[in-house]
Amino acid sequence: MKNIISLVLFAILGVGLCFSQEVVPSKIKEVTLFTNQALIKREASLRVKKGLNELFLEIEAFGLDRDSVSAKVYGEGSLYSVQFKEIYLKEAPQKKIRELQEKIEELEEKKKSLVNQLSILGKQERFLDSVVDFSQTQIPEDLKTTFPKVDDLEKILGFLGRNLQSINQEREGFNKEIKELDEEIEVLEKELATLKRPHQKTKKVIEIVFDSKKDQPVKIEADYLVYNSRWQPLYKIDVPLNLGEVNLVMFSKIRQKTGEDWKDIKLSISNVIPLRGVGLPTLSSWFLDVRKRVKRHRPGVDMFAALKGMRKAITFEEKEGAGLANFVYAIKKELPLSFEYQLPQTLTIESKDKDTLLPLFSKTLKGEFFYYVVPKVSPLTFLVCKTFSDKELLSGPLNVYFGGRFIGKTYLTEKKPGEEFYLNLGADREIKVKREKVKDKIKETFFGKIERKTVIRELAFKITVENLKEKPVKLKLLDSIPISRTDRIEVKNIKLTPEPKEKNYQDKEGVNLWEFDIQSKEKVEINIEFIVTYPKDIPIYGL
Repeated sequence: MKNIISLVLFAILGVGLCFSQEVVPSKIKEVTLFTNQALIKREASLRVKKGLNELFLEIEAFGLDRDSVSAKVYGEGSLYSVQFKEIYLKEAPQKKIRELQEKIEELEEKKKSLVNQLSILGKQERFLDSVVDFSQTQIPEDLKTTFPKVDDLEKILGFLGRNLQSINQEREGFNKEIKELDEEIEVLEKELATLKRPHQKTKKVIEIVFDSKKDQPVKIEADYLVYNSRWQPLYKIDVPLNLGEVNLVMFSKIRQKTGEDWKDIKLSISNVIPLRGVGLPTLSSWFLDVRKRVKRHRPGVDMFAALKGMRKAITFEEKEGAGLANFVYAIKKELPLSFEYQLPQTLTIESKDKDTLLPLFSKTLKGEFFYYVVPKVSPLTFLVCKTFSDKELLSGPLNVYFGGRFIGKTYLTEKKPGEEFYLNLGADREIKVKREKVKDKIKETFFGKIERKTVIRELAFKITVENLKEKPVKLKLLDSIPISRTDRIEVKNIKLTPEPKEKNYQDKEGVNLWEFDIQSKEKVEINIEFIVTYPKDIPIYGL
């Protein structure tokens, strides 16, 4: 009761009580990084006096969630309040900004000195040039008697040549140094621009009011959420040349521009979805209505059309001689709502505009390998690995390696555990595929003279696949027959030889799947025949 009365009196009178106020040095010890923000844990150790102590832990982050601030004090006493505050300052508190500004000023001074030395060299060169020009002028009569001897003239010319050459070499060196300084200044200015914000007149602190029972050492732990930090998955998958199991490595691509450097911290990567003003979903009534049909052009899409580039591929080099070093992977913790990966080593991640790549885990996936071709779309035959997802795989860029060599990049979309996904390992020139139209016959007359009002069109296609490899291969081939969307067009007398393994493949009407085990040097054929009838006076799309 006494403590409560003291706190109320402090709140009312403001200055009526005597406090020990202190800005406490603290250090970031742990960071839990989410997809779009980070939870920071700061620690501080100090001695406090008996009674009420008002302690400030300085924060240099540009943006943080004020409501997320919390703290613990390990010591004998009572914790009255923990809150975020801003203390008035005359200058910006970011130490990093001041350091960058001082470094840029230092480089500018160095550049200025080099420019001055270049100016001096220019004057020396002009003097030597004037001596050379003088030697080329007509010598007056009264100077001919004192004209230098040949030996002296050679010495003078040698002196001029050496000095001019030395000047040119020094000028090249100065210009090179000035160029390097300009590049360094440009990098620092870009970094400063990413850190700099409008002039701040306050220092951000976590205020902790602690009533200590005695003079004692205490430890403080403070937590808060900061913005301007994120991570995203980045995958490397390596397929061995013997087409065995597939090795998958998941990396975290980290970027943080919080305003605070994370030095020697323990880092955890979390895939939890932070809640920010998110309520529970609600369900509305389901209505049906009639709307006008809009025709849209839908271009054909291959199952591998999603193979699009990332901005940058990860590359790895293996050097001869030394043993192959392995990645240090994170320790996985499965939480009720997410996975969390704790990196075993301490890390330093600076607040700047750059990416940091850290491996999280490696796993072996079972792969099924086959060749895949859609001759109607492309004559290329692709080697494909079909594998299966698990609950840890999130959406992210995927770099594909075959036998340790980078061959391409794609994007892995998040899938349900056990759901299959395909990896394109590249085109194989030793599987030749050809698709040709062998018949396109139109009947337009009836009994030889009477013109038909309905066109009968007979179409036939032949697909040839040849295995030029020295070993048998498994091949999956897709092709289609036309599907009528109106009763005025009829597709009939369909003949598929041989019969496809699956019709309406992946619930796509008219799409057929054939599977073959083709021996070395063997050739297989697929014949597709059908008849299309349609009114003569109506244009037909799709044929």
